[in-house]
Amino acid sequence: MTDSTTAQTSLHVIVVGAGAAGISAARSLQDTGCRVTILEARDRIGGRVQTAYDLAPHPVELGAEYIHGANVVTWDMVRQFNLTTVSDVTKDDFHIYFGDRIHSGDDKSRIPSFHLVDTYEDIAIDWVEQGRPDASVHDVVTKWAELNNADLSPDLQRLVNSRVSAREGGDWARLGVHGMYEQNDNPGGNFRIKEGYTALLEQAVAGLNVTLNTPVQSILWSQDGVQIHSTTGQTFAADRALVTLPLGVLQAQDVRFTPSLPPEKQAAINGLGAGHVDKIAMRFRERFWPQDMAGVLTTLQSQIWWRPGWRRDDEAPLLMAIIGGDAALHFESLGADAVPEALDHLSAMFGENARKHFEAGRFISWGTDRWSKTGYSYGLVNGAGLRDQLAQPVDDILFFAGEATHVTHSGTVHGAIESGARAAHEILKPEKLKADS
Repeated sequence: MTDSTTAQTSLHVIVVGAGAAGISAARSLQDTGCRVTILEARDRIGGRVQTAYDLAPHPVELGAEYIHGANVVTWDMVRQFNLTTVSDVTKDDFHIYFGDRIHSGDDKSRIPSFHLVDTYEDIAIDWVEQGRPDASVHDVVTKWAELNNADLSPDLQRLVNSRVSAREGGDWARLGVHGMYEQNDNPGGNFRIKEGYTALLEQAVAGLNVTLNTPVQSILWSQDGVQIHSTTGQTFAADRALVTLPLGVLQAQDVRFTPSLPPEKQAAINGLGAGHVDKIAMRFRERFWPQDMAGVLTTLQSQIWWRPGWRRDDEAPLLMAIIGGDAALHFESLGADAVPEALDHLSAMFGENARKHFEAGRFISWGTDRWSKTGYSYGLVNGAGLRDQLAQPVDDILFFAGEATHVTHSGTVHGAIESGARAAHEILKPEKLKADS
C-alpha cells in the first residue's frame, strides 16, 4: 500500500444529504479508500429525486424528471446500471393555451410575438455579450420588445413567464440575465429513465453507509475535524464534512455552523434564489386531450402540463403540472385546495371532460418540503459568480456540493452529480499533497 493510499484510507468524511450530489461524492470518496458516512434526514435516499410507482403502470417522477442532454454524466450511470430511456417531447409536440383556447401546429405562430417564448434566452445572451449591466429577464425582454415594436401583451408576458419560471426556478422579473448566461446548454434533447430516476440512485448508493431519519442540527468544525449533532440526539465525528443541503435549507439556517460560516459563504447563500418549483399529478379514467399533444404551455398559474407517460407503450391517462416562481407560491398557499384549482384549470382548457374523468390528484410541494425548501436554485439579478463562491471549501474542513454550487449546470441532476465528484476531488487533493510531501 502506498503512502498516498494510506493517507486517503485513514480519512473519515461525513456527507450531509443522500441526494444525487451526496451519493456521487460518497461513491468517489469510498472508491478511493476513504471511510464515508452519509447522514440523511428523510426516510429515503434521493433528495429531490423521487419516483412514484403507485400512480400509473409506469414510473412517474415527482421530483427531477429528465436527463438533460445526450452527453451528460448521468448517461455513464444509465449504462453502468443497464437502465433504459425514452426521448421526450420537442417544442413542436407542445400545444399552447392562449386567449382562452388551445393552439397547436402552425396556429401557434399566429400568436402575436409568440417567438419570444423560445427566444427570450437568446435576447438575454445578446444583452450580456454587448457588455450591458445585469438586469432581470423581464426588463431585458421588455426593452427588446420596445425597440423592435413587438407586441408584448399581458397574456404573452404570462406565457413567457410560465416558460421561464418553471424552467429556471424563478419569475422572469427576478431572474438575472448574467446568472443565466453562466449556464450551458445541454444539446441532444431530454430523456426520461424508463425504470425511474429513483432506480438509478438506488443502484448508485448500493454499498455505501447511509443513516436515514437523521436530520443534522449542528456542525462544529475546527482544524481537528468536525462534530455533527443530529435532532435524534446522536453525535458523529469525522475529519471532514461535505454539506449537500439544498439552498433553501441553508438560507433558513436549519443547520447551525459553529463557528459561523465566513461572510463570503453566507453572502453566496443569501444572494442566490431558492426557487419554489412544485408539481401536481392528475390521474384520469381516460384521455380527453388531443393524442398529438405531449404537453401544453399556458397563461394560467398552473403554467406547464405534460404527459409523464409520453412515448411509453403502457402510458396511463395522467397529466403533470410543473409550476415555478410566484405561481408555485400561490399553489402552496392553497394547501388541500391545490388539486381542485388545478382541475379547474384543466376544465377551462379542455372542458368538462376533465372533471368527468378525474380520479385522483397529488400536489408535490418542494418549496415547502421540510428537507428541501427549494425546487431548484436560480440566479438573482447581480447574482453572477455566487455559485462558485458557494462551492468553495472552508479551511479544507467543510466542503459544499449540490446543484446550487454548479456554475454551468445548476438545477439539474447531472449538475448535482458533477458537483459531488468535484467536492470529492477537493477533499482528496490536500491529503494526496500531504502524502506526497
